[in-house]
Amino acid sequence: MSLYIASYDISDDRRRTRVARYLLQYGSRLQKSVYEVFLDPDELSEFRLELGALLAERDEFALIPVDERGTRATSSWQRELARFDAVILV
Repeated sequence: MSLYIASYDISDDRRRTRVARYLLQYGSRLQKSVYEVFLDPDELSEFRLELGALLAERDEFALIPVDERGTRATSSWQRELARFDAVILV
């Protein structure tokens, strides 16, 4: 199972709600339009197809793979410190 960060910019309330509900089937919400999504490699094609059917041409959506080769300590205020995997953006 691989970890992804999913984010969107969708202006239509109905479409935004549908996309949010769909993403919650695969992970959890980190912020209003940012999610942590867990997918098996064989789920990725179906995920993209089903999600694409929910989006309009003017909507923006990003699915960013999180590199699991190393870990990095993060600082957090008002919460217990946590360790997260490194993220490599290409």
